[in-house]
Formats: sequence, C-alpha cells, structure tokens
Amino acid sequence: MAEIHLLTAIMKKYAKMGVPERIKKIKKLVAKSEANEEFIRKYFPDFYEEAFPSLCAAGGSWESAPRSALSAKTR
Repeated sequence: MAEIHLLTAIMKKYAKMGVPERIKKIKKLVAKSEANEEFIRKYFPDFYEEAFPSLCAAGGSWESAPRSALSAKTR
C-alpha cells in the first residue's frame, strides 16, 4: 500500500470518530512509543493538537517540553 493511501485511510478512520473517542485513541497510541508520537505529530498535527491542547497552545514541543526530575538527574 502506498504511503499516501495508508495516511488517507488513517485520516478517514479517525475523522469518522467522535471527538472524545478520537482523543482517547490518539493518547493511547502516543503513549505506546516515541515513534508513534512523532508519526502523529508529523502527519496528523490537528489530531495531536486536539488530544494535547495544553502542549500545543503554549507553543511547546516535545523537544522543549520540561523533562521529568528523574531524567534531569541522569544527565
């Protein structure tokens, strides 16, 4: 399947969902791996913003997001 067809199919699937269901699924997908988060942020930024409005409204990104105290201690 061509990449564009895959992206279109994913877009249609998530667009058909109600907002609460879509937010729940996006958050679950993003929580599974960093690669999933990068994929959603890159190809579906509107869905990402919908699921994580506080990060997006502040202009934050995952690169500039505050690190946890634990990760800061290991550096």
